Amino acid sequence: MKHCIQFFSLVCLFATINMSAHANPAATSKQCTVKDRSESLVIMVCPPHFDNTAWKDAGKAACVSALMCNVWIWEDAAKAPNKAPATDSDLPKSHVATAVAIWVNDSESLISLRKVK
Repeated sequence: MKHCIQFFSLVCLFATINMSAHANPAATSKQCTVKDRSESLVIMVCPPHFDNTAWKDAGKAACVSALMCNVWIWEDAAKAPNKAPATDSDLPKSHVATAVAIWVNDSESLISLRKVK
């Protein structure tokens, strides 16, 4: 009986750790954070110098199960809009110019917006 209780305790511990790790992957301080969202658009801020794989993973996590979801990504929270508009075309051009990437969930595509010099 003692071993059953210990085993059950370990199972509960691992289940709790697993659920908390997957509950909101974009919420940890070293990861990306969602600044705001509308029905089909997410405003996200990620640490500088994230790579494409990290942006892709954060974008997928931000969309959760919404197929029609575009995640606009900035590296500087001050340059990202405070409010997510209803559509991409409603984003102010000044904010669009400072974004670094867009995750398009329905096509599972990452568009990098790095400036070419």
